[in-house]
Amino acid sequence: AISQQTEIGARRRLDAAKVELTAARNGTYLGDSYNDRPSSVQREEEMRQRVSDLRADLAHADAEIDWLTHEIAAEQLHYVNRAEADIKAPVAGRIWEMMTSPGEDVRAGQPLLKLLDCSGAVVTANVTESVYNGLKLGEQASFEPNDGSAALQGEIVNLTGASGAPANLAINPDALNKEPYRVTVSMPALDTTGKDCAVGRTGRVVFNADAAKS
Repeated sequence: AISQQTEIGARRRLDAAKVELTAARNGTYLGDSYNDRPSSVQREEEMRQRVSDLRADLAHADAEIDWLTHEIAAEQLHYVNRAEADIKAPVAGRIWEMMTSPGEDVRAGQPLLKLLDCSGAVVTANVTESVYNGLKLGEQASFEPNDGSAALQGEIVNLTGASGAPANLAINPDALNKEPYRVTVSMPALDTTGKDCAVGRTGRVVFNADAAKS
């Protein structure tokens, strides 16, 4: 037992000597519970290691910021593509009425605006019942503007009695309260090139010789 303990003690001293030898080869001299390096040098090494660790953390943070910046840019582009849309009008004209507000959420199929078709100008005339009963679709008529400009030729395309007229017009015929009988005359020669599309012009419509003026 004594020889075993002696052997164990010798092995421990040998291990300690090996550690001291390894440290000496690296420039550090170790002893029991001490070494020959000043505490300031050890502190410097600790700080250098800390600086190295912080630089690694900073590089990682910079890489993450760069990745997040690209992600934000991609999401912003995705938002712009979803938030805006180019709408091509099917006809040449101008916006007559906006039916939504800026920033409003819209859904599929919701009306956004009313477009004034400047290529399909018509004139709506209020007539008496007797004149109305004497008119037929396709008959010729002329429109004499109140501003004194030349009369324009047209053709009767719709006859509406007291039941009411179609509402798909810029100015609803129901707003014309003189007579309940209305005649719609197509005016291909009416100037629709201006910004106002000649909407709201007043005058009188002259039908054939057998019908009275309205």
